[in-house]
Amino acid sequence: MSTLTKAALLALACFVAAGFWAPGVSVAQGPPCGPRDVFLDSLERTDKEVPVSMGVTSTGALIEVLASPAGSWSILVTVPGGPTCMVSSGTGWRPLNPKNTDPEA
Repeated sequence: MSTLTKAALLALACFVAAGFWAPGVSVAQGPPCGPRDVFLDSLERTDKEVPVSMGVTSTGALIEVLASPAGSWSILVTVPGGPTCMVSSGTGWRPLNPKNTDPEA
């Protein structure tokens, strides 16, 4: 895995973690969770969002970024043996072209 990919996944993990502990967010209001296939089917059907990036955390959770050609995006986290939760979504997604795509770099 390239250094750029590792840095991007670390930044994404920090962003997701910060969202869980943001001031003013009620602990009782967790993110919407459910079966992964239901989220994937619904996001593709309603928003034309498909997975564009994914990674596995050190604890084994799968983090996926889904995006549509129109620019909407969602971040899903699936814990091992558990549900999938949508931790964030928004608009204005733009793919970047990393200069270094060599996984051995």
